[in-house]
Amino acid sequence: MRLRRAFAASSLSVRRLMPKSALALIASASLLTACGGGGGSGKIDWQTAFQVIGHTDFMKTSTNDGQSTPQGYTLATPFGNVGTDGTKLYVADTANNRVLVWPSIPNTNGQAATVVIGQTDLTSKSSGTTSTKLSSPSTAFLSASGQLVVADTGNNRVLIWNTAPTTQAQANTAPDVIVGDGGSGVTGHTLNGPTSAIIVNNKLIVCDTYNNRVLVWNSVPTSTTQDASIVLGQASFTTNGDDDDAKSMFQPNSVWSDGAQLLVADTGNYRVLYWRTFPQVTAGPATNVVGQTDFSRSTYSTSASTFVSPTGVTSDGAQFWVADRGSNRVLKFDSMPASNGLSASLVYGQGDLSFTSSAANDDNQDGKTDNDDSDQKNGAATEHTLNGPTGVYVEGGVLYITDRSNSRVEMYIP
Repeated sequence: MRLRRAFAASSLSVRRLMPKSALALIASASLLTACGGGGGSGKIDWQTAFQVIGHTDFMKTSTNDGQSTPQGYTLATPFGNVGTDGTKLYVADTANNRVLVWPSIPNTNGQAATVVIGQTDLTSKSSGTTSTKLSSPSTAFLSASGQLVVADTGNNRVLIWNTAPTTQAQANTAPDVIVGDGGSGVTGHTLNGPTSAIIVNNKLIVCDTYNNRVLVWNSVPTSTTQDASIVLGQASFTTNGDDDDAKSMFQPNSVWSDGAQLLVADTGNYRVLYWRTFPQVTAGPATNVVGQTDFSRSTYSTSASTFVSPTGVTSDGAQFWVADRGSNRVLKFDSMPASNGLSASLVYGQGDLSFTSSAANDDNQDGKTDNDDSDQKNGAATEHTLNGPTGVYVEGGVLYITDRSNSRVEMYIP
C-alpha cells in the first residue's frame, strides 16, 4: 500500500581530451575545496564547482542571464542530464526550446555554444512540432557510437541523430529517427512526456515519465511506430498506473545503464531503482531500492539514505550519483547497491556531512533561502550551492550538474 505524502515530486575516469585551462581550473578547485570551498561558512566539506555554463560567474541565477532573449552562452531552466563524450557537450536548454552544442568542452565561465539544435540561430526560442524544432527538451545523450539522443518532452517524442551534429548545417537537418508519434497514448511506441533517453549496446531506453514506465527497444528503432521490446514499471504496454512495489514506477525522470546494470530515478516514489542485471522481460522487478528501506514504501526526507525528489541519476559502473531536486543537492554513493537503503558518502550543494541540510543556495548553511542576511550571500548562488538540480552526468573526469533553478550547468570533480 502506498504511503505517499502530498508532495509535488517533479515537473518537468580519466580526464581525456580536456583542455589545459580546464585542468588548471580543476587543480585550483581541489585546493579551494580543501580550504573550505571558498564560501562564507568556513566548512571544509564543501564540494566546489570549477566552472559554470549559462552565466559568466557563479553568483548569477536569472534565466538567460537576465536578458530578454537567449544568447549563445545562456540557459533558461535546463532540465536533465547533459550529453558528452568528454570532447563534445550537448545541453538541453529546456525553456528556450533548444539544445546547445559545444564541439569542444568549454573551458571558461560563460563560454558560448557555437551550434544550436531546434532553432535557426542562438537568439531564438520558439517551440514547434516539425522535425527540426523542439518543445521543452529534457536531457541530451551522446552514445558510445556517436549517436545523439534528445528527449523532446513537450512533443512526446525522442529524436535520434545517427551522427551527433557538430556544425550548424548538421544541426539544421532532421533527425534520422523520431520515436513516438506526438500523441500521448499508451501503446508500445507512444510516449507521454519522456524526460530521459539513452542508447547503450544498441538498446534504446526511454523514461516515459507520465505513463509511469521505462520502455526498452532491444535494437534502436528505425521508425516512429516500432514497438518497444519490453516495458518496465507496467505489466503491459497498455497500462500506465502508478505504484511503489518492485515492478512499478511513479513518474520516473532519469535512466542510466552500462548495458549490464540499470538505474532509474523513480521520482514520484522518492527512490532510485536498481537492476543488478539488465532486465530481459516485461515488468522485470528491480533488484534493490535506494531512498527507501524496502519496496512498497514511498516516504521522503532529507538524509544520507533518503530523497525528497530524485530527478537525475548517473554512474561510472562502480559508483553512482543522484540529483535530489527537492533537497537542492546531489548525493554520491561509493558502490552500486548490494542491499536496500544504501547511504551516500558525499553531498554536493550542501555543506554539512550530516546530510540534513536542504535549503537552496544556502551558502552559510542557516537553512534560509531568502536574502535577509546582510553579512552573507544567503539566497544567492555560489560555486558550491544548488537550487533544484535535475541532472547529473559523469564523463572524462568531470561531474556535470544541471542546476535548473539557477539556470546553469556546473562542472565539478567527481
